[in-house]
Amino acid sequence: MTPALAPTRPVAAHTQARPGSLQLRVIALVAGLLLLFALASMGLLTWTLAQALQVEQTARNAEAAQTLAAILNRPRADAATLQALADARYALGREDRIRVRSAQGSTLVSLDRAAADAGVPVWFNEAWPIVAPPGRLTLANVRLANLSLASTGIGSAFSDTSQPVVLEAEAGRAWAQQLLWRTVSRSAALLGLLAAAASLLAAAVLRGWLLPWRLRLGPLQGEAADRWALLDDSGVLDARGLARSMHATVRDLRQDVAAQAEQVLRLQRQAQLDSLTGVSLRHHFLGQLQRRLADPQAGHAALLIVRVCDLEALNLRVGRDATDRLLCAVAHLLLTYVDRVSGALAGRLNGGDFALCLPVGGVALETAVSLREALAALPASRNAGALMVVGGVDDLPQSTCSAALAAADAALARAETSEADSVAVDHHGDLVADAAGAQAWRAQIAEALTQARGRLHTTPVCDRQGRTLHLACALHLQLAADGTHQPPRAWLALARRAQLLPRVDLLTLQLALHAIAADGQPRCVRLAAVAWASPGFVAAVRALLQAAPTPARALAIELAEPDPGAAAEGLAAAVAAWVPSGVRLGLRLAHGGATPPDLAALQAAGVAFVTVAGKHLRGVAADEALKAHARGLIKRVRDLGLTALVAGASDAHDLAVLWNLGLDGAAAPQAAPSEVLYETA
Repeated sequence: MTPALAPTRPVAAHTQARPGSLQLRVIALVAGLLLLFALASMGLLTWTLAQALQVEQTARNAEAAQTLAAILNRPRADAATLQALADARYALGREDRIRVRSAQGSTLVSLDRAAADAGVPVWFNEAWPIVAPPGRLTLANVRLANLSLASTGIGSAFSDTSQPVVLEAEAGRAWAQQLLWRTVSRSAALLGLLAAAASLLAAAVLRGWLLPWRLRLGPLQGEAADRWALLDDSGVLDARGLARSMHATVRDLRQDVAAQAEQVLRLQRQAQLDSLTGVSLRHHFLGQLQRRLADPQAGHAALLIVRVCDLEALNLRVGRDATDRLLCAVAHLLLTYVDRVSGALAGRLNGGDFALCLPVGGVALETAVSLREALAALPASRNAGALMVVGGVDDLPQSTCSAALAAADAALARAETSEADSVAVDHHGDLVADAAGAQAWRAQIAEALTQARGRLHTTPVCDRQGRTLHLACALHLQLAADGTHQPPRAWLALARRAQLLPRVDLLTLQLALHAIAADGQPRCVRLAAVAWASPGFVAAVRALLQAAPTPARALAIELAEPDPGAAAEGLAAAVAAWVPSGVRLGLRLAHGGATPPDLAALQAAGVAFVTVAGKHLRGVAADEALKAHARGLIKRVRDLGLTALVAGASDAHDLAVLWNLGLDGAAAPQAAPSEVLYETA
């Protein structure tokens, strides 16, 4: 008996409706997923690009401030001059805002313009604003009033008085809004096209997948109602083709978004990292350092600065490629600390200055010593004969970035001028780190020089038998009228930055001549290269020597070696002007004789002795290569009839080796300096 069955036509009709419903659902699902992915990708892309553009805008603001600083920094400018210069720059349209304030907070210049129309919808600017802090600089050499300065004493021409003004500048930001809108709109269009293509592809695949069903369901519509038809599904395709097509589309979208993210990342690296060395640029490092010092939960920190000294002279001596290799080696060494110490920061402050911030206190001195040893061992450093010094400050509490940098820079300057070592680390509590303190010290130094509040401390320079050749002089200044006399390490770095070295050397010469007149002992005064090369200095020294002809014949003047490429006529003019007074002239080698000057020409001009700093020959007793260099240097000096001296030999074994190599005289640091021999007050 045949069972009662449902008519074939209704079943066929019901079965035919299901593929169409499935097709619509799958297409809707694919379209929804693509739309969600596109929106998420666009949001991430827009946010990432906006952040990168904010960083770039911050850098442009800082660059605009530096450019304006170069324009507005006039030694005798007043408020009207600043306004005129700012108006001329503002008329070029490169800045949206220029503001200059005095140190008392009054506004001298205020120029603002509305943001230029970037052709970007208002709603988009409100949703993704480009907000960057203005570039800010302090101009320390601007005079807001004509001051009549009456300087007395020695070297009054070197006095300077200035008032700082604060400069703020914001570069035009229409470019950033345009770039963000153009990138986002184009990316949205591209993603829309890809989504439409994916939807069409999905519909085509589904249509092909369901076609066998439709071909087989079609004949069922014409069958009799009392007959059952069996559907042969052997030719029906599965959904694997559709899945593969969707996966290919998603991979294409992912690759496109990844390529755009990589482009944004490259822009971010360009804005934050130094292209040569790979460490952070100055503005990025200082921003990280400021956040670290301002964090109340971070605790104490340490800041070290590594300086490759005389970078321009090094470039001339060994070439740009060798110098770049040295800078990269220094940066790589600092990055090892960043990789191994969580929270450490490294950056390049300028051409030859690198900074390292350690997240803990109490380790700065140990790290500085090991860092200096590692720097000296670098092949690039030994091949270039570079001098590198390390300075830093330890146990930094919550502070400002400028205060920390000023403290570390002061220690670095002391290390650079020290004969005994090339590492100097101080504790935060021992320093006058803020800008106002540094300015006060400069004023005290200038006043002490004007009033000649100085004392001479001397160290004997002896030959191998212990006979005194001369007394090496060092100037101690009484910075406060009722205070103690401070050694050079306390104020010489600031005097160098304040361009007071010519006055320092003139006062030292005057005191040395008075001391020789009092006791008749020969003395030696070292003159910095920046001093004897400054205008009027040679004539001022000649006048002092001519005024005291008898003491001048017992005086020795040691000249610092000029940098390679510097004008040699300045040194020749100094020698020619002073030798007729009977003074003995010597030359201090800046790099330990690694690149010796024309000693024969200097000997012919009147130079009588050559001095090498002991730090350049440290370890000569154990280093055969260094011993060979010292032997050749001393032989070359003595073959010309010159006297070979070493200042600051810190090791008795090194000194014994140098005596055996033919050294004529040495001033060892263990020799106690004499008491005050002459002072004026």
